[in-house]
Amino acid sequence: MTRQRASRAVIGGLAVAAVLLTAGCSGAAGSDSHVATVPAQLSVEGYGVASAATLTALQRDRSAIDLVGISGVSLTPEGEGVAASSNEALAIAARAKKDGKKSELLVNNIDPDKGDFSGAIATKMLSSAENRSFVISGLASEVEHGGYDGIGLDLEYLSAQNADDLVSFVTELRAALPERATISIAVMAETSPAAYESAGYDLKSLEPLVDRFVVMAYDEHGSGFSSAGPVGGLPWAKQVVAALTSVVSAKKVDLGVAGYGYSWTTSGGGGVLSPAAARKKAGSRASWVAAQGEWTAKLQNGTVLWWSDGRSLTVRSNYAKSIGLHGVALWQLTTGDPIERAS
Repeated sequence: MTRQRASRAVIGGLAVAAVLLTAGCSGAAGSDSHVATVPAQLSVEGYGVASAATLTALQRDRSAIDLVGISGVSLTPEGEGVAASSNEALAIAARAKKDGKKSELLVNNIDPDKGDFSGAIATKMLSSAENRSFVISGLASEVEHGGYDGIGLDLEYLSAQNADDLVSFVTELRAALPERATISIAVMAETSPAAYESAGYDLKSLEPLVDRFVVMAYDEHGSGFSSAGPVGGLPWAKQVVAALTSVVSAKKVDLGVAGYGYSWTTSGGGGVLSPAAARKKAGSRASWVAAQGEWTAKLQNGTVLWWSDGRSLTVRSNYAKSIGLHGVALWQLTTGDPIERAS
């Protein structure tokens, strides 16, 4: 996902507005429940890094979650392999299985020296048949021996030059995995079919190879890469989904939803914060912006906050159901509000 993914790396420990909008705002943050309510018909994926905190959050939300995406392994810097998943990742997969849930092991292309996604690392892997083979061998072994139900691909900062090689990689991965295993691919949010193509996704060729496209409809704005604004406002998210589903079936799309927010200080600083932290900072200054499906506040010192919480997930879940999407996917469980199913 371009510049914004650095923030997601910070919030996840791997890889998680300039005008204060007031139209459509109502109520303080303490006036509503922050538990997300998701329609029973939708699939719910909860993302988390391999940590004890994710295990705890999974336990909290186990009645609502269908699948946990464990961000557990990275490509090596030269793109020639992946390290083995950690004991923490294995424990989350085991817990999911015990609870009757599915798990996918996510592989990413984060550069450990920069703490951000690296298109160069992804290109080294994708462009080499030998490197692809080594990586696929490692991932297939994880599914066979680690108890994971599938693989999630979180390869970001790709470009059009990677498109054919990405299709080759997914084709080869599909052939190497057991028939029961699933493959999902996280795609960066774009607002036109042409932009998805430029971002390295040959969607039509990928569609028969993957079980789900998870569109990361967040980081429309964020401190460090934009002026203040919604983390993933509804009008923008709907554009992103419309562009994707004009090419692939809605039944194969999960809408990615943020479980975090950003702050922007008057000096140009700021950072990532959880919904709970944002509510604490905002207090009575918090307002719900219905048009964006997010909360915002302007603090006494001029700092602006925007955040996506349980109410935001509820709104997006209802939208996803209304247009026939497969489900929703929350980044991430440990920072997001609790989730329950609609009765």
